[in-house]
Amino acid sequence: MSKLATALGRVGLGRMSVGEYRANLNGLNMFFGAVLGFVLAGTERLSSLQFGLVLFFLAGAVITILFISSSRNRVAYAVLALAYAACFPEAVDMMLKGEGLVPGQIRPTLLVWTMMTILVEFWARDRAPEARP
Repeated sequence: MSKLATALGRVGLGRMSVGEYRANLNGLNMFFGAVLGFVLAGTERLSSLQFGLVLFFLAGAVITILFISSSRNRVAYAVLALAYAACFPEAVDMMLKGEGLVPGQIRPTLLVWTMMTILVEFWARDRAPEARP
């Protein structure tokens, strides 16, 4: 075991248990789901069709983020989610032939959610289920 791994383990930042892993993902998904609702508050000027399409595109980005922790192709989904998050506002503008259709805060929201999911997913963790006392 490396010195860094030993030091991290001593302060409680070593391998995650299965429960900690699930708690991390659940917490991230609940938190960022709520943040997305807050960020979308600036979309009331969109028509119903535009808003529906933004939701459709956003759902694709969110599903891609969730696939990072649910698919055997997690590296590919991590790269794809980062790409979606990085260009989401411009992609929506291009597809809907508009300008500034989604609030600028959507990019950092998706990027931070993606990066936090990647961190949790690739952090060392126990693979065996925890024994219940």
